Amino acid sequence: MAEWKDKRITILGLGRSGLAAASYLAKRGAKVLISESTPREKVSDKFVAELKALGVEAEYGAHSERATAWPELILTSPGIPPYSEVIKRARSLGKEVISDIELAYRELKGKVPFIAITGTNGKSTTTSLISYMLERTGLKAPACGNIGRAILSLVDGSHLDYLVVEVSSYQLEYSPTFAPEIALWLNLTPDHLDFHGGLDGYVDAKRSLFAHLPSSSFAVFNMDDSVVASTPTNAEIFPFSLSTEAMASIQGAYLIDDFLCYSHNSRSRVVCNVADLKIIGKHNLENALAAISACCLAGLNEKQIEAGLISFTALEHRLEYVDTVDGVEFYNDSKATNTDSTIKALEAFPGKKVVLIAGGKDKGTSLNDLVQSVKKHAASVILLGEAKERIERALREVGFDEIYPVGTMEEAVQLGGKLKRGPVLLSPACASFDMFKDFEDRGRVFKDLVRARAR
Repeated sequence: MAEWKDKRITILGLGRSGLAAASYLAKRGAKVLISESTPREKVSDKFVAELKALGVEAEYGAHSERATAWPELILTSPGIPPYSEVIKRARSLGKEVISDIELAYRELKGKVPFIAITGTNGKSTTTSLISYMLERTGLKAPACGNIGRAILSLVDGSHLDYLVVEVSSYQLEYSPTFAPEIALWLNLTPDHLDFHGGLDGYVDAKRSLFAHLPSSSFAVFNMDDSVVASTPTNAEIFPFSLSTEAMASIQGAYLIDDFLCYSHNSRSRVVCNVADLKIIGKHNLENALAAISACCLAGLNEKQIEAGLISFTALEHRLEYVDTVDGVEFYNDSKATNTDSTIKALEAFPGKKVVLIAGGKDKGTSLNDLVQSVKKHAASVILLGEAKERIERALREVGFDEIYPVGTMEEAVQLGGKLKRGPVLLSPACASFDMFKDFEDRGRVFKDLVRARAR
């Protein structure tokens, strides 16, 4: 670990990760400045009190010149884009700007193995599943990173067998040497294009995770995704695929006759039948194969993998079953903040048509694939939020007219139950910030409304 006493560190952004970084560094004697662009009155009093107790200096409302000129190192919130004035100013001064994941990696390199999961969709489910499967066998392998638990809150000297880290493209932008022992890339569809300056920048950020992996590391790639499959790396590739073609590989995880299987060390093994899983949808089969791959490489045997896989239940807000009211099932997929996630959710109900609740803050992405999927898998669509008019126009252009615009989530839930045309699926295909604090707030409001109807 580095020597931090009297080192000058600026942390840009006071979220959970910023607070954990401030605590970690201050307790090791660093001089820390938190620079938060949000005005003081909008910052949690709890966070402010914790900073005072740590003796950490803080500024609010803007990033001062001093915030970039004073420090020897800058840690940034992943939400601050590389083209922002504060990052450009820091880099023009020759300052190194890194993420908390990069810092944790530097602190623990050679001491604790990292398993890192990236991808446009499925990161949180796969990260949680891997952590669950490993910890079920008695290992200490907490899930952290983009999933919500700040990684530096775990770097406290206590024993860890693995760190299972969800890594977003935002975090990879600021993680120049991060090289986990096992790195997974689940998929890629266009997202966060404004942050990365276009699709090429987004792809480059994801690929950077694999660019400097040593030959002793493993790259777990979804071979059904052409961008992922063609990614250059020096690491040993462990492929996974829903196609039986993966059986031809020396090692890999694959699906055959509805059985999840994998090959490793010259042996093929059957894990379980698809019907044994508690998580639904084709995309969750990909997530399961990715988790099988990682856990196999981490040393679990097929019995341990099976036991973990078949007992794991869906995460909150990810195709989460809520309740059945008057014969109508309600599912919360509020985490679906892009069109690709919603398409995967629609495909998770084979043989059924659903009543889809969609809409929210518009990301401006193409709706072409979404509307085709809606035509195939939805009986009706209930629309709310900022994007509802654009989605309605796109649906009507392809001849889908079973559309019900509403003003509130309460109206959407009531109407979904009254229509009785299939399971009601909240899968918005949009961000939540037009009406809700975040996707979790949106999902919990939906669940509370459903459960109120069930009483």
